[in-house]
Amino acid sequence: MSEQPLLSLVVAVYNGEKFLSAFFDSITNQHIDNLEMILVNDGSTDNSAEILNRYASKFSNYRVIEQANQGVSAARNTGLAVATGQYLAFPDIDDVIYPGMYPRLLEIAIQNQLDVATCNGTYVYDDGRPSKKIFPSDKLTSTGVLAGTTWLQQALSSRKFLHVTWLNIYRHAFIKNQGFTFEHGLRHQDIPWTTEVLLTAKRVQYIDETYYDYLIHSASVSHTPGTDDTRIRNSQHYMKILEMLNDINQRYPQQVSLAPACRWQIAKEGLGILHSINNISDKQKRKMITQELFDRGIWKMIWNNARGLRQHWRLGRRYFRLKRYLTD
Repeated sequence: MSEQPLLSLVVAVYNGEKFLSAFFDSITNQHIDNLEMILVNDGSTDNSAEILNRYASKFSNYRVIEQANQGVSAARNTGLAVATGQYLAFPDIDDVIYPGMYPRLLEIAIQNQLDVATCNGTYVYDDGRPSKKIFPSDKLTSTGVLAGTTWLQQALSSRKFLHVTWLNIYRHAFIKNQGFTFEHGLRHQDIPWTTEVLLTAKRVQYIDETYYDYLIHSASVSHTPGTDDTRIRNSQHYMKILEMLNDINQRYPQQVSLAPACRWQIAKEGLGILHSINNISDKQKRKMITQELFDRGIWKMIWNNARGLRQHWRLGRRYFRLKRYLTD
């Protein structure tokens, strides 16, 4: 195909046989003629490969890449490396994409020469709880074209901002010129990715229009009671995220001066680590991860980035508890 695709969908697939048919239907219903589909089968052990091959005839620009299982970030990077579209998107296969999402985002992106175009979505729970907007309309309203730092400060200040890639489309040349990739093996990689993208984006626009259902599975790892070992792993993932966020803040001091909530979010995510540590019942394991927190300089980083009396008070209360864990 000689014409450059308007949009490349880079899709990580791992054991997605239950979701792929509905996912492909949602993409067909976008009615985008000049679309590039890049499916990275990340070592699936179910029938995903067969289903992916079955849909090849349904799309004119369609590519399946097979690789050993390396995780969603590695799969996204594999797809990103070969994408050719003017814009990029990274949808998750187990969510619901409403008709018109990508045409609407492309409309504002092209009209306003955006680096990032983003919309709203809905949390949908499979345990019967009522759905709710991801970004409450009373906290975040539609914007005009903003600098990425302005939108990031506004979004973080709402205290309702969710760091995700799947509500956005990105101008490919912008992502390529910045050399952005996803961190392999890191859960919640969307946090540092979104932060750095928005700190460097010149033109961003948010529309409070709901086009995406984010499905929260009650049986998923993220939403079931953890064990001590999962809490330790989660804490270590978030320590890495804080180190990445701190490095980002140091790389872009001018932008961070305009978006000081970038420092607040380090302390906010740090409080989550302290909560996980507090829930570890095995004293030796709790002592080990607490020592790692101090040895890696994470505690100092959290404290130094805290904003305001409330965050410092919450951290101060936990400091003496952490020190006690080291002597238990």
